[in-house]
Amino acid sequence: MGVGFGLRQATILVFSWMLPVLLRLLADVPIGREAWALYVIPAALLGFIWGLRGTVAATIVSSVLISMVALWTRTSSELWAAVVLGGVSLFIGLLFEYGRNKEAELRDMIDNLQQLVVTDSLTGVFNRRYLFDRLNAEVARARRYNLPVSVIMLDIDDFKTYNDRYGHIAGDVLLQTIAKTIRGALRQEDVVVRYGGDEFAIILTAADARSAWSTAERLRNAVKSAGMNISLGVVTYPQDATTAEELLRRADYYLLAAKAAGKDQAYALQV
Repeated sequence: MGVGFGLRQATILVFSWMLPVLLRLLADVPIGREAWALYVIPAALLGFIWGLRGTVAATIVSSVLISMVALWTRTSSELWAAVVLGGVSLFIGLLFEYGRNKEAELRDMIDNLQQLVVTDSLTGVFNRRYLFDRLNAEVARARRYNLPVSVIMLDIDDFKTYNDRYGHIAGDVLLQTIAKTIRGALRQEDVVVRYGGDEFAIILTAADARSAWSTAERLRNAVKSAGMNISLGVVTYPQDATTAEELLRRADYYLLAAKAAGKDQAYALQV
């Protein structure tokens, strides 16, 4: 909730504040409390823009103007208008503040739900659903600005053996550890995805083939330090493929090639 504050809003405020004052001072007879009802307009406008803070500010300005007129005309009865107006304005402010808080809660809830949709519940990294949309967007960006983008596919060597020996709970803990290790070895802008099972995909934004290879080796050594080995396939747009689907297919193929070559290594066609 809320809008920007511009010339139109400022004009409305000045007009709403000054009109009752001019009517009261220029008339030979008191206009009465009805004219001060116009001061509800600034309270509502500032409440809509800034919530309770806005209506408090509007109430202060309105009360000062009413008091000045009452002193100038020596008419104390109209001071009651300031009291009534203050109560009404604060009530309006509370309503707007409640609406703003509810809107913020709803927005946070929507953001959380959207995050849940694209997040792997076990490891906390992105899931496969997010991968295709994000990689398509990165390839489109790379094509538009003539940039490289690389993809790494990796999985944990002999993960099934580990699972069979230590159980699925231990396997889940291992996946969480590996995901955290991978995330810690990458740049902030890189994207980590759990592709399925013990397989992960990584999007390296604006990374050429040499940079992607260095990253793959850094990941392999980081995971080795955690007590496990991984195999990796590394591809780069546009040398290896020109679409997101082909990049993923080739990265998976190169991952299988790394496995076939003896595991615990990265495989790339061009470095």
